[in-house]
Amino acid sequence: VGRDNGQAWGTFKEGPATTAKPAETKPANKPAQPAETKPAEKPSTTTNVNSDWTKQNGVFVTGGAINLRTGASTNSKVIAMLPTNTEIKYDAYRTEGQYTWLRQPRANGQYGYLVGRDNGQAWGTFKEGSASVSKPAETKPANKPAQPAEKPSTSTNVNSDWTKQNGVFVTGGAINLRTGASTNSKVIAMLPTNTEVKYDAYRTEGQYTWLRQPRANGQYGYLVGRNNGQAWGTFKEGSAKATNAIANKPVQQTTPKQVNTNNNASWTKQNGTFITGGAINLRTGASTTSPIIETLPINTVIKYDAYYRSGNYVWLRQLRANGQYGYLVGRLNNQAWGTYR
Repeated sequence: VGRDNGQAWGTFKEGPATTAKPAETKPANKPAQPAETKPAEKPSTTTNVNSDWTKQNGVFVTGGAINLRTGASTNSKVIAMLPTNTEIKYDAYRTEGQYTWLRQPRANGQYGYLVGRDNGQAWGTFKEGSASVSKPAETKPANKPAQPAEKPSTSTNVNSDWTKQNGVFVTGGAINLRTGASTNSKVIAMLPTNTEVKYDAYRTEGQYTWLRQPRANGQYGYLVGRNNGQAWGTFKEGSAKATNAIANKPVQQTTPKQVNTNNNASWTKQNGTFITGGAINLRTGASTTSPIIETLPINTVIKYDAYYRSGNYVWLRQLRANGQYGYLVGRLNNQAWGTYR
């Protein structure tokens, strides 16, 4: 079809006989535009990728653990959890409600999205030097980069009722480092198993004994060292007073309590390899209520020796170096959460 109701669907070039004066009265050198609009674009699998984004090439350093997502929405799927001090190169930003999102071009030609600000408060540092970084998403100048959102609270028992003690604590599982000595305080980062933490004081508040960690920025981070007197890791010998366990309990090496959830019953033996397709929790038992050992990032290779179906979940069992097991979800409603080799 060259025309629809006399409307050209293209251009009739000049030169050949009779084309200079097509059937319609419009001159050939100014052909009518096609009746259709622009060809339909490939549907976007992300959120707001090409609309209302402001171009800006810059570098953002995370001030705490932040989710990288497939779209600029907290409902979008998590690609990975970015740990503290991760450098992200972004090419655009967009403010949506309380959040300012940063757009990261990825190696696969797609985008990843993360929150850079919440209600104007930076969740990290916008580095100087990159093009346009002198004007980050908000109007704050780059020579005064916003402080991380996880600014330690000075009102959460920071300087009162703390007992001075220089020691080293090795985490026995994944433990949150927070801005204050409270489970309601903001999480700065999730410390993985076997992280060494140098602390300078401790305080018992209710069931928890908190450790205070001096940080490089001159502020403090706080983590639970004991729960009801039970150590969540190992207090190393050698540091001053570190041999004297908190709450007068002997130093002992423990890992998060092993939950015997279907460990030896109804499991099907199968030696295989699973590669995580996103951030997945490794737990002490085959239950979503079991304590988290650590969060496995995307593309983690896991060797498992058995699997178990419980409700909507298919759990994989991983034999760990300490002779115990770790458990992770391999499928939900028969949908794989990664790749089976």
